[in-house]
Formats: sequence, C-alpha cells, structure tokens
Amino acid sequence: MKTRKKAWKIAGVILLAAAVVFSIASLIIVQMLFNDTFARTTPPEPGLTSSILYEDIADRYDREPVSFSSGENRLTGHLYCGNNPEGLVVISHGLGGGEGSYLPEMMYFADHGYQVLCYSNTGCWDSEGKNCVGLSQSLLDLDAALTWVEGEGRFDGLPVFLFGHSWGGYAVTAIFHFDHQIAASASVAGFDEAMPMILSWGRDMAGPLIYLEYPFIWLNQKLTFGDVFGLTAVDAVNRTDTPVLILHGDQDATVGYDTVSIISQKDRITNPNVRYIVCGEDRRNGHNSLFYSQDAHDYADVMDKTGSKLEEQYGGDIPEEVLREYFSTIDKFRARELDDGFMESILTFYQSAVR
Repeated sequence: MKTRKKAWKIAGVILLAAAVVFSIASLIIVQMLFNDTFARTTPPEPGLTSSILYEDIADRYDREPVSFSSGENRLTGHLYCGNNPEGLVVISHGLGGGEGSYLPEMMYFADHGYQVLCYSNTGCWDSEGKNCVGLSQSLLDLDAALTWVEGEGRFDGLPVFLFGHSWGGYAVTAIFHFDHQIAASASVAGFDEAMPMILSWGRDMAGPLIYLEYPFIWLNQKLTFGDVFGLTAVDAVNRTDTPVLILHGDQDATVGYDTVSIISQKDRITNPNVRYIVCGEDRRNGHNSLFYSQDAHDYADVMDKTGSKLEEQYGGDIPEEVLREYFSTIDKFRARELDDGFMESILTFYQSAVR
C-alpha cells in the first residue's frame, strides 16, 4: 500500500512538474510568436516597389506632418489636402503596412473634396514602438488619432469619416466602444474579434494543436491589452446608430468571409444603419484584391510574368540593379488603379450619411 501511494505521489509530482514546464515554455513560445507576427514594419524602399509613394504625387497633393501619443509611443502621419471642405477621412491601415500604404485611396478621397489623415500605428514605419504589439493595438491607435483630431480646432464643424482595411477594418468598427463624433465608417475585410482571428491564423500554422495554447495566448493578450482585448466590432456597432458600411470579399483567405469576419456576424448586428457589400467578382473578391480594377489585375499578371522570368534567370537572387530596372518599367498608377465602383460605393455612403 505504501509503495503504491509513493508511486502515485511521484507520478503526481512528475505531472505537476511537466505542467509547469509546459506552461512556462508555452508562455515563452507564445510571446516569441507574437513578436514575430507583429514585428515592426518599414516603408517600401524607393525604386524597389510598385507601390505609389508620396514622391510620385507630391506635385498634386499637399500634406503636413502630424504626430500624437498613443500610450507611451508617439505616432506619426500626415494630413493631406488640409483645405478641402467636404470633411475629414481618417484611414486606419492594415497589418504589415503604414501611413502610405493607402495613398491611392487617399488620392480618391482628396480628389472628391476631403481632407485625409493617414498615420502609422504603433511599431509601424516612422511611429514609435518596438513592434506592432497585437490585433487590439489598431483600435487603441485609432482612438488616439481621433482624440488628436478632436483637440484640433481646425476640424470643428467638419464631419469625420473612417476608412479601414483588415486590422484597420476592425478598428473603424470597434471604435464605437469609445466616445467619438463620427459621421460614418467604412470597414473593408475587417474581423470581429481579436481572439478568434488569432486562433484562425494559428490553425493555419499549427492545426488543432493551437487550442492547447489557447490559455497562454489569451493570458498574453489580456495582460497586454486588458479589457480592450475582448472588445468586438459587432458589439460596438450595436452601441450606435452611426452609419457603417461593411465590405468583404467572398473568397477572403486571410479574414475568413464565413468565419471570423464582421460580415459573418451580420445576423447579430442590430444597428439599422449598417449596410453590407459582398465583393464576389472574380479576382476582386480576396483580402487585398477587392480594391483594384480588372485592368490593374491584368497589368499585374503581365508584370508578374516578367518578374518570374527574372527569378528563373537569376536563380531567385536577382541583382539589385536588375530589380531597380524592372521596377522602373512599372506604371505604378496603372498597377494601383482602384475599382471605380468599389470606391464610389464608399463615397456615396459617406455623402448619404450627412444629407
């Protein structure tokens, strides 16, 4: 009997020790994964990108630098076309980007009479922060941006509109948990809640094993963000009667259309002023592709074939001078041409909100 009890005690100690080791290792691994997933982002290098840079449009769009605090970090950005009379559009960018990632959209809004505020989230481009922290950070940074706007007398009387994509698509809907005066908001490919989105990514990487790490992921983000971590876009939208436009591609492989997206939860949305647009057109129904015209996609196919030939020619190690020559041949404005119908639907929604 004593031998059996002793064996059970030893087994219990071993199991407890294993659980402690697993927990400590999991906490470390989860933090490492977050550090990697939310690593700092940097602007594209001039001459090595097909993206439109401000230097490409500086003669047509004036801007002024702005900065404001979000927590302990100073965020930077620019206000474009500060004399435009129709209102102010605040753009919240997606993960992996920064303030200049949506210059085509900025140009569209500016061309239709709006001032546009573009800024980089924590840990992105020229903003402070050792990394992008997590999915809830875009909400905190948008709150900081709107607080700055409301402290600037020059915006008094101007309607404020929001535009966000992906990480930003969550922010421009979840922001209704905070008290800001917003005329209308357009959310493109936004997710509803941070934890399901993290698990969705985790399943793609680790399969069902990700659920073993659930408590440690939750604890990590709860300690990082507090109650903000649990804020959902749907609950926020239901707290207001502000017009909200939800746009999503039906083949989105990043923020699943039927799983973690805001639009997948539309049966729970009670705000009567929410409208939905499902992007189902071929090649314009993914996570990033829905912005661009079919001609832009056709042009991208041609340039991608040229790039693939260079990859093959140089065995995947293309010399920088060859790359620069390749990018110099790209018509950026054709490559980043927006779909008129897509953008017009957002503009019309904004206009109808203030009539």
